[in-house]
Amino acid sequence: MAGSARLHLPRAPLLQAPVKRVNASRFSTSSRRQSYADTLPNLRIGAHTRVLFQGFTGRQATANVQESLAWGTKIVGGVKPGVEGEHLGLPVFPSVRTAQEKAKPDASAIYVPGNQTAKAVEEAIAAEIPLVVAVAEHVPLHDLLRIHAMLKTQSKTRLVGANCPGIISATGKCRIGFQPLPCFSPGKVGIVAKSGTLSYEAVASTTRAGLGQSLCIGMGGDVLAGTNFVDALRIFETDPETEGIVLIGEIGGEAELDAARWIEDYRSRNPNPKPIMGVVAGRNAPPGRIMGHAGAWAAPGEPDAVAKSKALERAGVVTVSHPEQLGEGMKTLLGVGSRGGIFSSNMASQKRGLHTMRRVSPVGRPRTPGSMQTRSLYVKQHQALDMLKEKSIRVRESQPSESDISVSVTVDRTALSPCITVLRQ
Repeated sequence: MAGSARLHLPRAPLLQAPVKRVNASRFSTSSRRQSYADTLPNLRIGAHTRVLFQGFTGRQATANVQESLAWGTKIVGGVKPGVEGEHLGLPVFPSVRTAQEKAKPDASAIYVPGNQTAKAVEEAIAAEIPLVVAVAEHVPLHDLLRIHAMLKTQSKTRLVGANCPGIISATGKCRIGFQPLPCFSPGKVGIVAKSGTLSYEAVASTTRAGLGQSLCIGMGGDVLAGTNFVDALRIFETDPETEGIVLIGEIGGEAELDAARWIEDYRSRNPNPKPIMGVVAGRNAPPGRIMGHAGAWAAPGEPDAVAKSKALERAGVVTVSHPEQLGEGMKTLLGVGSRGGIFSSNMASQKRGLHTMRRVSPVGRPRTPGSMQTRSLYVKQHQALDMLKEKSIRVRESQPSESDISVSVTVDRTALSPCITVLRQ
C-alpha cells in the first residue's frame, strides 16, 4: 500500500434545548482547563482504595467479592438499582449516587452484562467515581464511542476496560477485577497488557523468578480502551514501588507504536530509566481474522505483530517470544541475585503439568439446556465468489490497479472516535 490517510467525521450540530438548573457537584468547576488526562493518578490503587461493586448481588460479583475480601481488598458495598439492604454483610445501595454520598468509594467494579455496561459506566461518571473498571466483553461499539465522548469532557473519572481482567495492586492487596490471586505476589514489576491470559503468564513468570508485582493493569482487548499503554507507562514511571516494567501487546491498532514513541522519549530524558520488557502476540495470525479479542485484528494500514515488536526494540524495549521468559529476563535487567533472596512464594516451586480433572455432573440436579452460542462467520473473498457462482450468479473478477483507492468508515483507536480511512493500492 502506497499510503493511507484518516479523516475524522465531524460532530453533529448540537440542538438548542431549554436550560435546566442541575446539581453543580456533578460537574468539574475550575478556572483551570482540565482533561481526561488529569485522572491518571486514579490508577494508583492500594490498601487505601475503597471499592464499590455495580451489579453487586449477581452470581459473578458475589463470588468475586468473597475472594477479594478474603485477600484483603477494602470493599465498602455495592449497588442494586432501586434496592436497599445488605449482601455478604455489606450495604446495598439503590444507586451509585447514593453509594457515593454514603460510602465514599474510590473505585467501582462493574459486573453487569455487556449490553448494560454503558449505562452503568454513565452512572459512575455522573457520580464522579474516581476509577471505574468494566470487565464485561461484548459491549456494543457505539456504546463505547458514546462513553469515550463523555470521558473526554470531564476530569474526575478514569475508565479501565472494557473487556479486561481489571487492575490489581499486589503490594496493596487491592483487586478490582477477576485476576487469579494465587499467582500474584507483592514485588517490584509493573505489568500492562491487552490480553488477560498473557498477563497471568507474565505474573506467574515474575513470581517464579522471585520478583513479584507492584501494579498490574489490564488494558483490555476491545477496539476502544479506557486506559492504554502510555497511560500505564506514565504511572509506572513515577511509581516508587515499580522498578521494572512489562508491556504485553498484540495485533490490532497502533497502541504499541504509541508506547514505543513514549518509551523512546522517556529513555532520552531519563539518565537512569527503568528496564522495560515486552511481548507482542499474533505473529502467525492470518490477516483480517479476529483472534480472540474484539480488537485483536489489524485493519488495512495498521502494523502487524512483527512491526510492533521492531518498533519497541528500536525504542529500547527487550522483547521475548513468550511471557514465561519475562521473569528471568527482568531479573537479569534489574541485576537481581539468587531467586530465594527477594520474595518467598509458593509459586516459585510450582511446575506446569497436564490437566487431568474430569468434570462430573452433580447427581440429582436436572439438566437445563444452555443458551445457543453464536459467532460471526468470516468468508474469504475467493470462497465468497465460489458460493455466488454455485448459485448461478454472474461474477466478474478484476485485478487491483495502481489507481485503485479504498475508502472505509472505521474507528481511530488512538483518537477514540469514528474516522474515514482512505487507502491507495
